[in-house]
Amino acid sequence: MTLNVTVTGDITVDWIQWPVKEDADVSRFNWKSHLGFKRKALRGGALLLADMLSTSLRVNHPELEVKPENTDPSEFIHSFAELEDSGKGYHVKRFLGYTGPEDGLPGMPFKFRDSEADILVIDDAGNGFREMNDKWPSSLRNEETLIVLKMSSPLFTGSLWRYLAENHRENLITIVTVDDLREFGANISRRLSWEKTAEDFMWQMNNNPAMADLRDLNMVVRIGLEGAVHYSGGDARLFYHPHLFEGNLFERSPGKMQGYGCAFTAGFTESICRGHDIDDAVRSGMTASMNLHRKGFTRKPDYPLNIFKAGDISWIGSVKIPHQGRELWTIADSPPIFDIESVSRHIVINGYRQRRCPLPIAHFGKLITADRTEIEGYQSIRNLMIEYLKTENPERPLCIGVFGPPGAGKSFAVKQLAASVDPERIEHLNFNISQFRDEEDLIDAFHQIRDAVLQGKIAQAFFDEFDSPLGDKKLGWIRYFLAPMQDGEFREGDSMHPLGKSILIFAGGTNSTFQEFESQDPDILREAKVRDFISRLRGYVNIIGPDPQHRRDKFFMLRRAILLRSMFERKTPHLFDARGRLRIDREVLNAFLKIPEYRHGVRSMEAILDMSILQDVKRFEKSSLPPAGQLDLHVDGELFHRMVMEN
Repeated sequence: MTLNVTVTGDITVDWIQWPVKEDADVSRFNWKSHLGFKRKALRGGALLLADMLSTSLRVNHPELEVKPENTDPSEFIHSFAELEDSGKGYHVKRFLGYTGPEDGLPGMPFKFRDSEADILVIDDAGNGFREMNDKWPSSLRNEETLIVLKMSSPLFTGSLWRYLAENHRENLITIVTVDDLREFGANISRRLSWEKTAEDFMWQMNNNPAMADLRDLNMVVRIGLEGAVHYSGGDARLFYHPHLFEGNLFERSPGKMQGYGCAFTAGFTESICRGHDIDDAVRSGMTASMNLHRKGFTRKPDYPLNIFKAGDISWIGSVKIPHQGRELWTIADSPPIFDIESVSRHIVINGYRQRRCPLPIAHFGKLITADRTEIEGYQSIRNLMIEYLKTENPERPLCIGVFGPPGAGKSFAVKQLAASVDPERIEHLNFNISQFRDEEDLIDAFHQIRDAVLQGKIAQAFFDEFDSPLGDKKLGWIRYFLAPMQDGEFREGDSMHPLGKSILIFAGGTNSTFQEFESQDPDILREAKVRDFISRLRGYVNIIGPDPQHRRDKFFMLRRAILLRSMFERKTPHLFDARGRLRIDREVLNAFLKIPEYRHGVRSMEAILDMSILQDVKRFEKSSLPPAGQLDLHVDGELFHRMVMEN
């Protein structure tokens, strides 16, 4: 059955401009010697949404009475954006703002053939349509019409919303963005983990008084391009990109686009019209908005309208959000329950990018992790770095604590975090405090930081084992960091020297977690001024390492699997077949994944690969392993060999 679809709502005229190089003779006209631009007016808002849907469906929608370029700002909202050529299409370099009527509502002189609709799609951009009762289609009076409402800030206000909430609550699907929901009053964290975002959303819906009137809605919340939440009947389901987090696509692309909300709503509605359930409709909406971002403006340039992707959309992960936050809820521990061992084995052999493994995996340069605690710790530190780099003249350094067991890879993790933020500007400096003899060594380190800053870099100083004793004083070095951390300068004799814009990383050597560090003997903490030190930190991360943290830690195999895959790709690429599958005996892999302890953390895992005979073979076989006595340097060698011999 063919459904009648009507699109209406706020309309904009989207002006785009892009630089061009004139090849003509510049000697005749002065203006040709300057940078030139071309401009074009495009159909935006509800018109764009309708144009996208019209590539797949028959759509009834408003039509402008004049060409977009001939419209007057007193009648329409005009938006302006400057484009740049990314090589694969045009993207928005910067948004230049809006213009419209100085007073009152826009006139919106458009033609509209009113007719009954099975599905009514409304683009309520908060630009006046919600108050124009005379422009509303007659389908609003039909209680059987399914209404898809794309709403922008200010949310849940205006005549249209009051009418829909009173008369169409049962057949209304509302689409909003998480940023607009945050502006409405929902305290939802940004860019930490999918689990944290989902938990925050559910807590806000259940407990925030501002959300009380929304609890019976059928609502889709867009989380950037990478995620979404469908909320209905008090239950919620999270949809997420397994290898991306909120905002990642914007960070990794040459520019942004206009019309993401239109693309999502068009993909969502098109899927509903084809009889798909709402889960597939959300996935289709996410795919359409990502396709818009990937394609950019066409070479004309113009909006790309064919953004619906037929085919597999199941790679977008989906999980029900629990009502009450359990202790460290994770997607990997949610129905359908992952078989951690088989998933870990699959990651080592096939890689973690395979779509049949929809675990959230975070990438920070070459650092990869699937552990929620680590992801949130790394993301929070990365967010701090990004915000600090945006600050023009910070008063003091950004100070961060890093803790983990020996061999957890603290220095590597910090370097990769910096590489994921700004590898060109950040210069990494490494200092081991346990090797310092006196304060003069620390002053020399501060001078190296200052020298890097004077050369135009942002120095990232890694102070390893900062919690080492100084002589007979436990944590004796800490007091010498307090002034540079607070004031951004250090003393040398009678002179004070500014450090400049820098990042100070303090890596623990005697404490595996921040909690261990701050819970030492109170007398020692007081004498070493540890509370003053902690007050100057702006964040910390506990790096977990490859071994189980406690008896209930069943995700250690996932951590090992990702580390192993990376090591094999880097050290033994010849062990992979043409499809990227690692050739390794099942029993050898099981021993790597299940051995109770690596004596020196990640370094031991890497050492076993180095000790094995792998250069002239095509498969990692049992015979490639070193003898048990040699393995004893890094694991229980006899146990490792017994595990290898088990069938």
